[in-house]
Amino acid sequence: MLPGLQTLLEYLLLPPGLGVLLTLSGIVLWRADWRGGRPLLALGLLALVLPSLNIVAQPLAHSIERELRDGVIAVGGADAIVVLGGGRWPGRAEDGGRDALNPHTHERLRHAAQLHRDTGLPILVSGGRPGALPGRRSEAELMAASLQSDLHVSVRWLEGTSRNTCENATHSRQRLQHADVRRVLVVTHALHMPRALACFERAGLAADPSPTGFRGPTGDPWRPVDFLPGLEALETSRFALREWLARLLQPLRDRLAAANALSG
Repeated sequence: MLPGLQTLLEYLLLPPGLGVLLTLSGIVLWRADWRGGRPLLALGLLALVLPSLNIVAQPLAHSIERELRDGVIAVGGADAIVVLGGGRWPGRAEDGGRDALNPHTHERLRHAAQLHRDTGLPILVSGGRPGALPGRRSEAELMAASLQSDLHVSVRWLEGTSRNTCENATHSRQRLQHADVRRVLVVTHALHMPRALACFERAGLAADPSPTGFRGPTGDPWRPVDFLPGLEALETSRFALREWLARLLQPLRDRLAAANALSG
């Protein structure tokens, strides 16, 4: 799937974009005296509010994370750690106009650094350059620099050409094929892990999960604040729904990839 089309679908189908689209459509139709305007407006407001509640966001996250919560990490069978990039902030003024890693990626790096200290396994960082723009460092380069300067951990391999999760897996396998690495520990967020592992399986590289950043219920009783809108809950809902959307679109991706291979 074309990156631009995927981005458009995410804006239209994920919160808060879907709620905004439905709400504005409902207002327009209501003002035009179309009888479906009010129900559409109500639906839009629900689509805006519900994802921002912890009582909705945490069960959504749990629907993806539940298989990982009680899992045992098979550290002993791995030969290396692969850390997947989680995004960047381009050219912010407070960073001197340079690209910077976002909190998701920093969370993964902290986990990978501790995993490296516990196991002694070498690290590969995976993440490409946005839009293949010249002069911009790849996400892998930013990750390696952060691990070295902030966490005092060296990176053995950089994979800086991938544009998505399945390319993370495929390009990492290619980068490791001459390094006698047969099995890896994959570091990414728990919400992202099931899809990442599926990509590594398709790429032919044996992988075990080492998730971080769980977003699901903690087992504690619900608090009054969990029934109130919040940005953190909205982010969790968007993350979880994005993963479900990616799963639904994967068969289309596979068909397009097969068609491109045949045409090439």
